Amino acid sequence: MQVAIAGASGFLGRHLAARLARDGVTCRILSRRDMEQGDIPGFLAGCDAVVNCVGEKSGVGEAAELANVIIPQRLYEAARNAAVKQFVHVSSVAAVASSSNFGELLDDTVTPRPDSPYGRSKLRGDEALHRIASGGPLLTILRPPILIAEDAPGVFALFRRAAERGLPLPLKGAEGRRSFMHVDNFVEAVLAAIRTGQAGTYIVTDSAPLTSEELYARMLVAAGRRKRVFSVGELGRRMLQKLLGRRGESLFGAAAFDGGRFARAASPQWLVPPDDIVRAAMGRAVNPPTRTG
Repeated sequence: MQVAIAGASGFLGRHLAARLARDGVTCRILSRRDMEQGDIPGFLAGCDAVVNCVGEKSGVGEAAELANVIIPQRLYEAARNAAVKQFVHVSSVAAVASSSNFGELLDDTVTPRPDSPYGRSKLRGDEALHRIASGGPLLTILRPPILIAEDAPGVFALFRRAAERGLPLPLKGAEGRRSFMHVDNFVEAVLAAIRTGQAGTYIVTDSAPLTSEELYARMLVAAGRRKRVFSVGELGRRMLQKLLGRRGESLFGAAAFDGGRFARAASPQWLVPPDDIVRAAMGRAVNPPTRTG
């Protein structure tokens, strides 16, 4: 099997390329220069699948439109011209919604209602691909939640540094549950979609959602630190959330998703056990999962 990766220099793309190399799969790396100026169909000739990991997180401006909407279409058309069998596009749960109601679990039956520039940008890209997909490669759109790992960027990286130092954080009483997924498990989801020839659009998750308090408590345990969270009260949380903006929403808001439909369709074999994704993302050893089937 030969797989081409667009966006292999990013967090997800690096993990995907490393997994393919370990599995002995021939991997071709599409650079941004290749995508903007090169002969993409010629580069993709002979590939069985293309995985698009390109994305722009702000969702605002020409760079976001290029990365999230235009490049996916350009790559899909190139894959069509190169007779590639399958095109896997990495979207985001943000294309469905950036937040959920408390106690709500969003799945593939939910009508997308993105409420962030990034989510709206990703949804435009997803919808554009669906419009041009007739008669082309099998189209698979995967929507992961926040991906975590030892080298993950963003809020998880901030939490990880705090946990390693045993710093107390004002997370006690934060009731909003959010979905997280280990990046190696998402890579497995991509490969499972290719192995089983899944077509369609799927939310993908590997574990139950956690509150920020539960997430940080698990990180502290992994770091060998005692639990250190404190409460600033409901009013304090609201003020802190407003002050921090989107980052505050990540700390206290709810964004819970259910990827059961994809798991039933593709039967991915998670590399990291669902109960151990936080420990593994802290760089600690975990027991290998029990294989089924």
